[in-house]
Amino acid sequence: MRHPDNSGKSFSSITFGGTMTMNTTVDNITSPAVTTSQPPAAALAHLTEPFRVALLIIYTVVLLVGITGLSVMISLLKTNIRSLTTIAYLNLMVAHFLFLLTVPFRIYYYAYTPLQWQLGLEFCKLVSAMVHIHMYMVFTIYSILLTVRVLHFYKKTQRTEFYRRLHGLGASVLVWLILFIIVVPLVVLQYGTKTKTQEQCFQFGNKLHEDSVYALNMVLSILIITVSCFQACIQVIILCQMILKYGPASRSQHEFWVQIKNLSFVLIMLTCLVPYQLFRIKYLKHPEDLHQINEVFLAITGLTCFDMLTFTGKSICKICCT
Repeated sequence: MRHPDNSGKSFSSITFGGTMTMNTTVDNITSPAVTTSQPPAAALAHLTEPFRVALLIIYTVVLLVGITGLSVMISLLKTNIRSLTTIAYLNLMVAHFLFLLTVPFRIYYYAYTPLQWQLGLEFCKLVSAMVHIHMYMVFTIYSILLTVRVLHFYKKTQRTEFYRRLHGLGASVLVWLILFIIVVPLVVLQYGTKTKTQEQCFQFGNKLHEDSVYALNMVLSILIITVSCFQACIQVIILCQMILKYGPASRSQHEFWVQIKNLSFVLIMLTCLVPYQLFRIKYLKHPEDLHQINEVFLAITGLTCFDMLTFTGKSICKICCT
């Protein structure tokens, strides 16, 4: 027969020959200490170990390269501040700097075990949005710089400088003010409003099920892919024209090295931005299933920080080609 016990355990008494009794204990209670020590099931499904390691490596490389590039590019502050090229470089530095400020928090999150975000949902949304803001700002600056240089090459525009130094700085400040006035409130009020838990970060794919958000992301992806491929074709045409015109003497032309630097921008767009946008077209249809792979492709967009190292690569290229 069964005797109830206050501890939640059930005892079964079996008597042999009326002299010996054996009590067997059946314990169906799980220790609270064991339960709390295990990471949530949702956290385990959020990112598996191989993807966490990959993200840690990529963001660590991004941080190291970005810091090195920013240190090298400080010398730009001493150059002609009216030049459109210099203004573009300075804006790239600002974009990279703001993005790099958030990278250590991503590294902390992916390295932390169990995978839990402990810095608040609002800060999580800001860190998560910054990688997208950085990507679109880099693409915009690249596109403007490449377009102006193409027009200058074909003599469609003769001026690539601002009339005064303050004009260039004022234009840059205006762009960043507009960006922060529009984007920051949207990030705080709208971005990530449908997240499932505050213990996980960078998991706001549920918002993509809304038709307006889906359409906007699809348009942006197609736009970046199209513009990048178009810029690549133009750059190849320009280089071919210069080689046909000058032959072996092309390397002695200043314009040739300008176009080589433009080509480096195009290659960065094709290797860092376009793969993510191509994958994103599929990801938008299956955000839950492809979340982990999407995070890796998104991390690769941060490798655009390599562009700061290409700014000083002209002399190296000359040495290699001569």
